[in-house]
Amino acid sequence: MYCNTTSEKTAVILIGIPASGKSSYFAEYYKEIYTHINLDTLKTRKKEAALLAECLREGKSFVVDNTNPTKADRQHYIIPAKSNGYRVEGFFFQSILADCIAGNEKRTGKARIPAIAIASISNKLELPCMKEGFDALFFVKLNDGKFIVEQWRDEL
Repeated sequence: MYCNTTSEKTAVILIGIPASGKSSYFAEYYKEIYTHINLDTLKTRKKEAALLAECLREGKSFVVDNTNPTKADRQHYIIPAKSNGYRVEGFFFQSILADCIAGNEKRTGKARIPAIAIASISNKLELPCMKEGFDALFFVKLNDGKFIVEQWRDEL
C-alpha cells in the first residue's frame, strides 16, 4: 500500500474503469485524511469544480475518484493542481473487463451501471504516463481482497 501522509499538498488521481476498486481504495487509505472528489457523489460537474477550487484555494490534499480514462480527462485536475504547487500522484487500477463487470453485478441500486457503459469506458482507457504531469505513478491490483501497489513501469 502507498499513501502519502506528509504535510505536502497532494492531488491523487485514480484511474480505472468502473468496479476496478478505486472507491474501495479511497475508503481504505485516504478517507480520513484527504478530500474526496467524486462525480458519483457530487452529482454535477459544477459541484465537482467548486470542491476542487476549494481544495486548491485552501491547500487541502484531495483524491479524484472518477474513472479518468483519458489524458484529457486527467489534465482537468493535473493542470490546476500543478499550478497551485501540488504533488500529483496517479494510481492506475488493473482493469480486466470481465472482472469489473462481475464486480459491478454485486452492486445495488444506482451504484450498478450497465455492462455496456463499463465496456465503453474500457475502450477509451489510455495508459497514463509521467509526461502528463504526474510526480509519481503506481499500478494497483487486487489480490485476495488486498490491494497490491507497485511503482509504475513503462512496460505495463
